[in-house]
Amino acid sequence: MIPAKKSKMFDYFFHQFNKRFLRFHFKGVYYAKGDRASLPPSPALFIVNHSTWWDALVVFHLNQVVIKQESYVMMHEKGIREFPFFRKIGGFSVNRDNPKDIVRSMNYAKERLKDRKTLWLFPQGDERHLEIRPLGFLPGALHITKSTDIPIVPVCLYYTFTGERKPEVYIKLEEPFYYSQLNGSSSREKNESLEYHYTRLLDSVKQDVIDQTTSSYHSLL
Repeated sequence: MIPAKKSKMFDYFFHQFNKRFLRFHFKGVYYAKGDRASLPPSPALFIVNHSTWWDALVVFHLNQVVIKQESYVMMHEKGIREFPFFRKIGGFSVNRDNPKDIVRSMNYAKERLKDRKTLWLFPQGDERHLEIRPLGFLPGALHITKSTDIPIVPVCLYYTFTGERKPEVYIKLEEPFYYSQLNGSSSREKNESLEYHYTRLLDSVKQDVIDQTTSSYHSLL
């Protein structure tokens, strides 16, 4: 397991670079909250769908301009090794091919939450096409929160082209909930409930974009 190696100075300068990088590559990055959604204080677990290489950079920007919490993000070991700068902005690794490494990564994540930090997690594990259903959530998110009383916050990312050369991404943060509120008595049933709930939210963002009912989304660039 490769731990994070956070640097406040790097964090500041990377934010300046990243927002310009996103402006160059995207027509727009837009954000909205659900009707009853609120930003919980740390610690909290934010879960995000994973469909593109851009996800980590979009999440970093969202945290810098909206969430504004000291955050850590679990990433595949391959990604950390290819882009080691992610460690300086809170990235730490997990190797799903090594059961002992999985345990170490889960324990590291729990320690960050005990330190009252915010954790970001991609429950799908690997990149999956935005339109693939089922989403294929792994049980890691619930394993981390099972023995704790922290809010789980769904954050949906939807990428699209709307007649322009550059793509857009629409982000929606939904109402936090807790492990105990998920349907089912077993971890498997609760994970299925989490995936079902998140899929409905993600599909609602997709429908907003298709119907062009996006007036509640505000630019983050």
